[in-house]
Amino acid sequence: MAKKREPFLRALNVIRTNMLKGVYPPAQPIVIADEARRLGLSTTPIREALSCLCGEGLVERGPCGGFVAPRFDAGALRDRYEFRLTCLLAALDLTADLPGYRRRSRTDATAAPDLQRIFEDVVRRSGNAVLLAAYQRVGVQLRQVLEAERIVFIDVDIEADRIKVLADEGAPQAFCEALRTHHHRRIRAAPHIAAEIARRGAASAHGVDEVPLASPTGEPC
Repeated sequence: MAKKREPFLRALNVIRTNMLKGVYPPAQPIVIADEARRLGLSTTPIREALSCLCGEGLVERGPCGGFVAPRFDAGALRDRYEFRLTCLLAALDLTADLPGYRRRSRTDATAAPDLQRIFEDVVRRSGNAVLLAAYQRVGVQLRQVLEAERIVFIDVDIEADRIKVLADEGAPQAFCEALRTHHHRRIRAAPHIAAEIARRGAASAHGVDEVPLASPTGEPC
């Protein structure tokens, strides 16, 4: 049975990794036959993997069938950032009577990805399974834009470190304000982030190596 699942698991892992790296241009079809040829697999495990990733929110169903990479125009980005902030603030409100959030342990991870784990911990701590499921769906979609954020904002890791310090200190009001600032910066910069995502997607589609923008447009934290 395990051997029968190997093609599916391979397709799932490769496509998931490619989605998170921004390999597929936003809102463009993911052609099952092309992926099968690239991975040396039949179309069945590719289709199963894409269906699974649809459930995770990493892939979307096309309007006429098939699968497409998520849309990341400025409006869609704003909606996702606003919704993630709403989930985080709701979770903090649900745990207002508990001691302030503190990280369980420090990690050696790069600051920005580590911050995503802190966000999920905050929501998980609420004990609300529906809220967590909603957060995880938008959270995994926004993981796909981390590299674009890093180009637009020159201080991503500094900003993340500041929020992590507040998480360590368990200062609820300051932590809550930092979450708002973090998300509102991205909401304001959504057109720039969307443009960088589109640029990266176009470069990937044409097999061009990534070339960072000459001058990031991010405002100081």
